Amino acid sequence: MEKRIKTLNAIVSDELGLLLETWNYHWNVEGANFASVHKLFEEQYDGLQELIDEMAERVRALGGVAETKVAVEISAGTPVAKMLSGLAERHEGLSAKMGKKWIPVLDKEGDVGSVDLLTRALQMHDKMAWMLRATGAVGGLAVSQGFRAGLFPLTGSR
Repeated sequence: MEKRIKTLNAIVSDELGLLLETWNYHWNVEGANFASVHKLFEEQYDGLQELIDEMAERVRALGGVAETKVAVEISAGTPVAKMLSGLAERHEGLSAKMGKKWIPVLDKEGDVGSVDLLTRALQMHDKMAWMLRATGAVGGLAVSQGFRAGLFPLTGSR
């Protein structure tokens, strides 16, 4: 049981760090796409808060105490493109840890309930990363960088 609780508490701490980073970006985003990005960040931190609450309650249901350690440092004036890509990378990192590290540990412990919770969390992180990356592309951030780098030529070569 202790291994399950320790694993879940580590996940809660990582999730809480991502929530705080997302919330801070929600407060500080600026620019032409302000309204849509501000709303996206709000939707994502709301989803993370619900997930964290469910994970902490799972720890309690297993007889443990929900404990966290969080260290988040966010620089002022982060460009929107960096906010979007940075958060997408954090989501992708958590998804990878869930699939390769945490789910196998909890599965080995026979904790089907926690495995189900983390499987849903993995899917949520994948979707959130996709939404962040798509927002960057739709806002012209990724596409314009691709044109400047010559990745998307304006005319076909013949």
